[in-house]
Parts: sequence; structure tokens; C-alpha cells
Amino acid sequence: MTLFEGWFAPVPWSDRTATRSGLVIMTNARAAVATTLILQEMGLTVDVGAEPEYALRWLRQARYDVVVAGGPGVGVATFAAKLRDAAPESRIVIVPEPEMNPDDAGILQVEILEPPVDVNQLVACFPE
Repeated sequence: MTLFEGWFAPVPWSDRTATRSGLVIMTNARAAVATTLILQEMGLTVDVGAEPEYALRWLRQARYDVVVAGGPGVGVATFAAKLRDAAPESRIVIVPEPEMNPDDAGILQVEILEPPVDVNQLVACFPE
């Protein structure tokens, strides 16, 4: 076995010790992958909701500590309201679309991550 053999092998689920969970709902696949990796690095187990309406259905059945959502059709007040309704106890972070009024975030009790989101900005949302 070489020094680097198995370097990129996934960690078995039985070896994971995450105590918090997250759901990522991003309409941009690249943003979804990046967000997922960052949340995993922050110690969360993460599910990805590739299709927003299906993710909402799943959110009603499961409990997540954090929901991060963004992209066309997702970063708007109407979808944020659906998220809040489906997950009243979860921390919800939205990457808003330009048409979302910042005042809506306060009313819906969701946090705003101003685009363009970078790694440091996302990490700063989750202090340990």
C-alpha cells in the first residue's frame, strides 16, 4: 500500500460523529456541491434537495438543524415562507434573488447570505 492509496476514500457512515444535520436546496448544482462540502466540513451531516418542491416534502418529514437555500425560484420570499412553514424550528439561511425584499427575511425569521457567497462568508455563519 502506498502512502496515498485510499486518500480520497469516503468515511464510512458508522465512523461519522456529526450531531447536527443540514439540508441544502440550491438550484445551481455547483453551488449545491460547494455548500454541501462546506457544511460537512463544519461537522454537519447533509442532504441535498436537488428538486425544491420534493425537498419541501422531505423537510416536512425530517428534522434539520440548518436549511441553506438559494437560486432562481428558491431565493424568494414565497419559497422562504414555505421553508419556514415546513421547518418552524430550523435555522434557515437564504441566498436571495434580487426581487426578494430584505424586510421579508425578518418577517419570515430567515437569515440572508448576500450573493455572491464565498466560502468565508458561509463558514462565518456557523461558528463552532
